[in-house]
Amino acid sequence: MNPSPPQALALEEDEVSSCQSSGEMIDITSSNELDSKESNMQTPMEVKVQVVAPTTTTTTTNQNKIDNFLNLYCKWTASSTLTERGIKMIQWSAWLISQLTKNKYKVLSPSLRKLYQDLTMMRYVLRLYGMPVAIEGARSGSFAGGDWKDGRVKKLGYIMAWSMVFYHPLEHVAWAQWTMPKLMPRVDGNRLSAWSCRFWVVYIFADLVSSILKNRELEERRLKLKLVKGGHGEGGGDGDELKEKEIEKSMLMNKLQIVRCAFFTGPCISWSLDDWATNPWLTENVCNGLSLAEAVTCMYQSLCSLRN
Repeated sequence: MNPSPPQALALEEDEVSSCQSSGEMIDITSSNELDSKESNMQTPMEVKVQVVAPTTTTTTTNQNKIDNFLNLYCKWTASSTLTERGIKMIQWSAWLISQLTKNKYKVLSPSLRKLYQDLTMMRYVLRLYGMPVAIEGARSGSFAGGDWKDGRVKKLGYIMAWSMVFYHPLEHVAWAQWTMPKLMPRVDGNRLSAWSCRFWVVYIFADLVSSILKNRELEERRLKLKLVKGGHGEGGGDGDELKEKEIEKSMLMNKLQIVRCAFFTGPCISWSLDDWATNPWLTENVCNGLSLAEAVTCMYQSLCSLRN
Protein backbone atom coordinates (compact mmCIF):
# COMPACT_ATOMS: atom_id res chain seq x y z
CA MET A 1 0.00 0.00 0.00
CA ASN A 2 1.34 3.44 -0.91
CA PRO A 3 1.89 5.81 2.03
CA SER A 4 -0.53 8.68 2.56
CA PRO A 5 0.62 12.23 1.60
CA PRO A 6 1.88 13.20 5.10
CA GLN A 7 3.80 9.93 5.34
CA ALA A 8 5.31 10.43 1.89
CA LEU A 9 6.40 13.95 2.85
CA ALA A 10 8.07 12.63 5.98
CA LEU A 11 9.98 10.02 3.98
CA GLU A 12 11.17 12.66 1.53
CA GLU A 13 12.38 14.93 4.32
CA ASP A 14 14.33 12.10 5.93
CA GLU A 15 16.02 11.26 2.66
CA VAL A 16 16.96 14.92 2.01
CA SER A 17 18.43 15.46 5.48
CA SER A 18 20.39 12.21 5.18
CA CYS A 19 21.98 13.33 1.89
CA GLN A 20 22.85 16.78 3.28
CA SER A 21 24.58 15.32 6.33
CA SER A 22 26.78 13.07 4.19
CA GLY A 23 27.85 15.93 1.95
CA GLU A 24 28.65 18.23 4.83
CA MET A 25 30.83 15.64 6.54
CA ILE A 26 33.00 15.49 3.43
CA ASP A 27 33.20 19.29 3.20
CA ILE A 28 34.25 19.61 6.85
CA THR A 29 37.33 17.44 6.38
CA SER A 30 38.57 19.49 3.38
CA SER A 31 37.43 23.14 3.95
CA ASN A 32 38.37 26.14 6.13
CA GLU A 33 36.96 27.23 9.49
CA LEU A 34 34.15 29.27 7.89
CA ASP A 35 32.81 26.17 6.17
CA SER A 36 32.89 24.36 9.50
CA LYS A 37 30.85 27.12 11.21
CA GLU A 38 28.28 27.04 8.39
CA SER A 39 27.90 23.31 8.75
CA ASN A 40 27.35 23.70 12.49
CA MET A 41 24.59 26.25 11.80
CA GLN A 42 22.84 23.84 9.43
CA THR A 43 23.00 20.86 11.76
CA PRO A 44 20.21 21.99 14.17
CA MET A 45 17.88 22.53 11.20
CA GLU A 46 18.51 18.98 10.04
CA VAL A 47 17.82 17.60 13.50
CA LYS A 48 14.58 19.57 13.59
CA VAL A 49 13.42 18.04 10.31
CA GLN A 50 14.14 14.55 11.59
CA VAL A 51 12.08 15.18 14.74
CA VAL A 52 9.06 16.60 12.89
CA ALA A 53 8.73 13.71 10.44
CA PRO A 54 7.97 10.95 13.01
CA THR A 55 5.46 13.25 14.72
CA THR A 56 3.53 13.61 11.46
CA THR A 57 3.64 9.86 10.91
CA THR A 58 2.48 9.18 14.48
CA THR A 59 -0.41 11.60 14.09
CA THR A 60 -1.51 9.90 10.87
CA THR A 61 -1.28 6.47 12.53
CA ASN A 62 -3.43 7.63 15.45
CA GLN A 63 -6.02 9.04 13.04
CA ASN A 64 -6.13 5.72 11.21
CA LYS A 65 -6.67 3.89 14.50
CA ILE A 66 -9.53 6.23 15.39
CA ASP A 67 -11.13 5.76 11.95
CA ASN A 68 -10.79 1.98 12.18
CA PHE A 69 -12.39 1.98 15.63
CA LEU A 70 -15.30 4.14 14.46
CA ASN A 71 -15.86 1.92 11.41
CA LEU A 72 -15.87 -1.16 13.63
CA TYR A 73 -18.26 0.53 16.07
CA CYS A 74 -20.67 1.46 13.26
CA LYS A 75 -20.68 -2.12 11.98
CA TRP A 76 -21.32 -3.36 15.51
CA THR A 77 -24.25 -1.04 16.26
CA ALA A 78 -25.84 -1.72 12.86
CA SER A 79 -26.50 -5.33 13.92
CA SER A 80 -29.15 -6.07 16.54
CA THR A 81 -27.42 -9.39 17.27
CA LEU A 82 -24.05 -7.76 17.95
CA THR A 83 -25.71 -5.04 20.03
CA GLU A 84 -27.34 -7.71 22.18
CA ARG A 85 -23.97 -9.38 22.64
CA GLY A 86 -22.46 -6.11 23.83
CA ILE A 87 -25.26 -5.69 26.36
CA LYS A 88 -24.67 -9.27 27.51
CA MET A 89 -21.02 -8.48 28.14
CA ILE A 90 -21.95 -5.45 30.23
CA GLN A 91 -24.59 -7.48 32.08
CA TRP A 92 -22.28 -10.22 33.29
CA SER A 93 -19.41 -7.81 33.93
CA ALA A 94 -21.69 -5.77 36.19
CA TRP A 95 -22.61 -8.95 38.07
CA LEU A 96 -18.94 -9.90 38.52
CA ILE A 97 -17.91 -6.48 39.82
CA SER A 98 -20.91 -6.41 42.16
CA GLN A 99 -19.79 -9.74 43.63
CA LEU A 100 -16.19 -8.60 44.02
CA THR A 101 -17.19 -5.37 45.77
CA LYS A 102 -20.07 -6.53 47.97
CA ASN A 103 -17.98 -6.78 51.17
CA LYS A 104 -16.22 -3.42 50.82
CA TYR A 105 -18.31 -1.07 48.68
CA LYS A 106 -21.82 -1.04 50.14
CA VAL A 107 -23.16 1.44 47.58
CA LEU A 108 -21.37 0.32 44.42
CA SER A 109 -22.18 -3.37 44.74
CA PRO A 110 -26.00 -3.08 45.04
CA SER A 111 -26.07 -0.51 42.25
CA LEU A 112 -24.17 -2.77 39.89
CA ARG A 113 -26.34 -5.73 40.83
CA LYS A 114 -29.44 -3.70 39.96
CA LEU A 115 -27.82 -2.79 36.64
CA TYR A 116 -27.15 -6.47 36.00
CA GLN A 117 -30.79 -7.34 36.74
CA ASP A 118 -32.12 -4.51 34.56
CA LEU A 119 -29.93 -5.56 31.64
CA THR A 120 -31.19 -9.12 32.06
CA MET A 121 -34.75 -7.88 31.49
CA MET A 122 -33.57 -5.71 28.59
CA ARG A 123 -32.21 -8.78 26.84
CA TYR A 124 -35.64 -10.41 27.12
CA VAL A 125 -37.06 -7.46 25.22
CA LEU A 126 -34.42 -7.78 22.49
CA ARG A 127 -35.41 -11.42 22.03
CA LEU A 128 -38.75 -10.23 20.67
CA TYR A 129 -36.91 -9.85 17.37
CA GLY A 130 -35.95 -13.53 17.35
CA MET A 131 -39.29 -15.18 16.53
CA PRO A 132 -39.49 -14.13 12.84
CA VAL A 133 -35.85 -15.13 12.37
CA ALA A 134 -36.60 -18.59 13.79
CA ILE A 135 -39.64 -19.02 11.54
CA GLU A 136 -37.58 -18.00 8.50
CA GLY A 137 -34.90 -20.53 9.46
CA ALA A 138 -37.50 -23.28 9.85
CA ARG A 139 -38.84 -22.52 6.37
CA SER A 140 -35.57 -22.02 4.48
CA GLY A 141 -32.99 -24.02 6.43
CA SER A 142 -30.78 -20.94 6.81
CA PHE A 143 -29.67 -21.99 10.30
CA ALA A 144 -27.36 -24.51 8.61
CA GLY A 145 -25.16 -21.56 7.64
CA GLY A 146 -24.54 -22.29 3.95
CA ASP A 147 -24.35 -25.29 1.63
CA TRP A 148 -22.58 -28.34 3.03
CA LYS A 149 -21.90 -31.74 1.51
CA ASP A 150 -22.75 -33.43 4.80
CA GLY A 151 -26.54 -33.61 4.82
CA ARG A 152 -26.60 -33.86 8.58
CA VAL A 153 -25.59 -30.21 8.88
CA LYS A 154 -28.76 -29.08 7.09
CA LYS A 155 -30.93 -31.37 9.23
CA LEU A 156 -29.33 -29.98 12.39
CA GLY A 157 -30.02 -26.49 11.09
CA TYR A 158 -33.72 -27.31 10.91
CA ILE A 159 -33.62 -28.72 14.44
CA MET A 160 -31.97 -25.52 15.68
CA ALA A 161 -34.55 -23.33 13.94
CA TRP A 162 -37.56 -25.30 15.15
CA SER A 163 -36.25 -25.35 18.72
CA MET A 164 -36.14 -21.55 18.59
CA VAL A 165 -39.67 -21.42 17.17
CA PHE A 166 -40.86 -22.98 20.46
CA TYR A 167 -38.27 -21.23 22.63
CA HIS A 168 -39.16 -17.62 21.83
CA PRO A 169 -42.92 -17.55 22.58
CA LEU A 170 -42.35 -19.32 25.90
CA GLU A 171 -39.67 -16.73 26.79
CA HIS A 172 -41.96 -13.88 25.76
CA VAL A 173 -44.88 -15.05 27.89
CA ALA A 174 -42.59 -15.72 30.88
CA TRP A 175 -41.13 -12.22 30.59
CA ALA A 176 -44.62 -10.70 30.33
CA GLN A 177 -45.76 -12.57 33.47
CA TRP A 178 -42.70 -11.41 35.43
CA THR A 179 -43.14 -7.77 34.43
CA MET A 180 -46.96 -7.70 34.59
CA PRO A 181 -47.95 -10.36 37.15
CA LYS A 182 -51.37 -8.84 37.92
CA LEU A 183 -52.42 -9.16 34.30
CA MET A 184 -51.43 -12.82 34.16
CA PRO A 185 -52.17 -14.24 37.66
CA ARG A 186 -52.69 -17.84 36.49
CA VAL A 187 -49.50 -18.05 34.44
CA ASP A 188 -46.36 -19.53 35.99
CA GLY A 189 -43.53 -17.56 34.43
CA ASN A 190 -40.81 -19.69 36.02
CA ARG A 191 -42.27 -22.90 34.61
CA LEU A 192 -42.58 -21.44 31.13
CA SER A 193 -38.99 -20.23 31.33
CA ALA A 194 -37.87 -23.74 32.30
CA TRP A 195 -39.61 -25.16 29.23
CA SER A 196 -38.06 -22.55 26.99
CA CYS A 197 -34.60 -23.49 28.27
CA ARG A 198 -35.30 -27.15 27.47
CA PHE A 199 -35.74 -26.19 23.84
CA TRP A 200 -32.58 -24.11 24.20
CA VAL A 201 -30.72 -27.25 25.35
CA VAL A 202 -31.80 -28.92 22.11
CA TYR A 203 -30.47 -25.94 20.18
CA ILE A 204 -27.12 -26.00 21.99
CA PHE A 205 -26.44 -29.69 21.32
CA ALA A 206 -27.52 -29.38 17.68
CA ASP A 207 -25.27 -26.35 17.29
CA LEU A 208 -22.38 -28.19 18.94
CA VAL A 209 -22.63 -31.23 16.66
CA SER A 210 -23.17 -29.04 13.61
CA SER A 211 -20.01 -27.01 14.32
CA ILE A 212 -17.97 -30.22 14.65
CA LEU A 213 -19.28 -31.59 11.35
CA LYS A 214 -18.64 -28.28 9.60
CA ASN A 215 -15.03 -28.22 10.74
CA ARG A 216 -14.48 -31.76 9.51
CA GLU A 217 -15.65 -30.74 6.07
CA LEU A 218 -13.63 -27.52 6.15
CA GLU A 219 -10.53 -29.47 7.10
CA GLU A 220 -11.00 -31.67 4.02
CA ARG A 221 -11.25 -28.57 1.84
CA ARG A 222 -8.10 -27.13 3.35
CA LEU A 223 -6.16 -30.35 2.72
CA LYS A 224 -7.23 -30.33 -0.92
CA LEU A 225 -6.01 -26.74 -1.30
CA LYS A 226 -2.66 -27.68 0.22
CA LEU A 227 -2.31 -30.46 -2.33
CA VAL A 228 -2.99 -27.97 -5.09
CA LYS A 229 -0.41 -25.53 -3.70
CA GLY A 230 2.10 -28.37 -3.38
CA GLY A 231 1.84 -29.17 -7.07
CA HIS A 232 -0.31 -32.30 -6.78
CA GLY A 233 -3.20 -30.75 -8.67
CA GLU A 234 -4.13 -28.09 -11.17
CA GLY A 235 -4.46 -24.42 -10.30
CA GLY A 236 -2.98 -22.76 -7.23
CA GLY A 237 -1.88 -19.17 -6.68
CA ASP A 238 -3.13 -16.16 -4.74
CA GLY A 239 -6.76 -17.24 -5.12
CA ASP A 240 -6.10 -20.49 -3.31
CA GLU A 241 -4.23 -18.70 -0.52
CA LEU A 242 -7.23 -16.40 -0.04
CA LYS A 243 -9.58 -19.40 0.06
CA GLU A 244 -7.34 -21.08 2.63
CA LYS A 245 -7.47 -17.99 4.86
CA GLU A 246 -11.26 -17.93 4.58
CA ILE A 247 -11.43 -21.60 5.53
CA GLU A 248 -9.15 -21.04 8.52
CA LYS A 249 -11.31 -18.12 9.66
CA SER A 250 -14.48 -20.23 9.35
CA MET A 251 -12.86 -23.02 11.33
CA LEU A 252 -11.89 -20.56 14.06
CA MET A 253 -15.49 -19.30 14.23
CA ASN A 254 -16.74 -22.89 14.61
CA LYS A 255 -14.17 -23.70 17.30
CA LEU A 256 -15.23 -20.64 19.27
CA GLN A 257 -18.85 -21.67 18.80
CA ILE A 258 -18.05 -25.07 20.29
CA VAL A 259 -16.47 -23.36 23.31
CA ARG A 260 -19.54 -21.17 23.71
CA CYS A 261 -21.81 -24.21 23.62
CA ALA A 262 -19.69 -25.85 26.31
CA PHE A 263 -20.01 -22.80 28.57
CA PHE A 264 -23.75 -22.56 27.89
CA THR A 265 -24.59 -26.19 28.69
CA GLY A 266 -24.37 -26.09 32.49
CA PRO A 267 -26.41 -22.90 33.06
CA CYS A 268 -28.98 -23.92 30.47
CA ILE A 269 -29.58 -27.31 32.11
CA SER A 270 -29.81 -25.62 35.50
CA TRP A 271 -32.40 -23.13 34.20
CA SER A 272 -34.42 -25.87 32.51
CA LEU A 273 -35.23 -27.68 35.78
CA ASP A 274 -38.66 -27.13 37.36
CA ASP A 275 -37.28 -25.65 40.57
CA TRP A 276 -34.50 -23.60 38.94
CA ALA A 277 -35.64 -20.39 40.69
CA THR A 278 -36.10 -21.83 44.21
CA ASN A 279 -33.59 -24.69 44.31
CA PRO A 280 -31.06 -24.20 41.50
CA TRP A 281 -28.81 -27.04 40.41
CA LEU A 282 -25.81 -24.71 40.02
CA THR A 283 -24.93 -21.96 42.48
CA GLU A 284 -25.17 -18.38 41.29
CA ASN A 285 -21.39 -17.95 41.17
CA VAL A 286 -20.92 -21.07 39.04
CA CYS A 287 -23.88 -20.41 36.76
CA ASN A 288 -23.15 -16.73 36.19
CA GLY A 289 -19.41 -17.36 36.01
CA LEU A 290 -19.94 -19.76 33.10
CA SER A 291 -22.25 -17.21 31.49
CA LEU A 292 -19.57 -14.55 31.82
CA ALA A 293 -17.00 -16.88 30.23
CA GLU A 294 -19.39 -17.45 27.34
CA ALA A 295 -19.92 -13.71 26.96
CA VAL A 296 -16.16 -13.09 26.75
CA THR A 297 -15.79 -15.86 24.15
CA CYS A 298 -18.75 -14.50 22.23
CA MET A 299 -17.26 -10.99 22.23
CA TYR A 300 -13.95 -12.29 20.88
CA GLN A 301 -15.76 -14.34 18.24
CA SER A 302 -17.77 -11.31 17.13
CA LEU A 303 -14.67 -9.12 16.83
CA CYS A 304 -12.89 -11.81 14.80
CA SER A 305 -15.87 -12.09 12.46
CA LEU A 306 -15.67 -8.36 11.65
CA ARG A 307 -12.01 -8.50 10.71
CA ASN A 308 -11.07 -8.83 7.07
